[in-house]
Amino acid sequence: MNFKAMLEDQRAFNQQIFPGGLACPVDSESDTDRFRVRLKDLALGMIEETGEFLRTFEWKSHRRRQGKLQNVAHSHEELIDMFKYWLSCAELAEFPMDRLEELYYAKSRVVQYRYQEEWMKRIDGPCVLVDIDNVLADYIQGVCLWAKEHAPTLLKLSNTLTIRLADNLDRLRASHDYVNASSVGLSASEWNAVKHGFRTQGGKRTLPVFPDAKIFLDWCRRQDWKIILVTSRPIDRYPNIFTDTLTWLHNNDLPFDYLWWADDKARRLDEYGDIPLRLHVVFAVDDDLTFINQYRTKGIRCYWLNRRTSETPTHISVVHSLMELMEKEKVHA
Repeated sequence: MNFKAMLEDQRAFNQQIFPGGLACPVDSESDTDRFRVRLKDLALGMIEETGEFLRTFEWKSHRRRQGKLQNVAHSHEELIDMFKYWLSCAELAEFPMDRLEELYYAKSRVVQYRYQEEWMKRIDGPCVLVDIDNVLADYIQGVCLWAKEHAPTLLKLSNTLTIRLADNLDRLRASHDYVNASSVGLSASEWNAVKHGFRTQGGKRTLPVFPDAKIFLDWCRRQDWKIILVTSRPIDRYPNIFTDTLTWLHNNDLPFDYLWWADDKARRLDEYGDIPLRLHVVFAVDDDLTFINQYRTKGIRCYWLNRRTSETPTHISVVHSLMELMEKEKVHA
């Protein structure tokens, strides 16, 4: 099925209505207003066609006429009208039609997961709390590689600045040190623009997986522990990251049972149903001491995963790999 050809056909029609094309540059306040009006008109048009589609089924219970035969062809025609409006919305939003199938199945995984979590799953046995970035996903390697490829174009950097940025990113990849505006040599606004691009252009899907990640999760499965992934990724501001995270887990065959977002991970446990979930937690593992301390306030046994240094605070159980965590857990078994 050639969706791109259908989009081109709809685009040609739209050019008759909107000289210069439906999509318009958004370089000024008047351009922004025009974009918003067109977006609103298309959305309302699709809503109107949805009403037309419903009326082909005599859906109002107090208006049904017994014995009336369904005009299936009319129903199908209204669906096409809805689809044509969808194609126009896709043109306006610059939807990547060549990725339609990929994005469809990615969203399907989200819908299926949310249904299973909300209606089919219950935590009534032992579980583990596992962070994602810098625990399962090599965030530092991934974000540095993405920034090295995309930041020069995104920020329109000169060749000299591009080379300097690449050197800084390569140094961070080698040292596995913290990545921020200062360490990469960019201003705060420039680094925020890079992070925004990384979060909105599928960067999370490209993160490398630590070699011990799947080994560790498979081991948790063999212990019959529920695996709860608890991440502080900004899903509230970037809802697409939820889909990107599920796609990343699926593509890398990483088993899990729940995927939770929280900026206060310990409080998130109290939001699950009426049972004291902390009583079921075997342990939590995170690379951020802030979250480790949050868990400890709930009396949860924690492992601080620090892959960067050999630092070992006496008051916290530190591991430098998930393999080391597994060895330590054998002592508790």
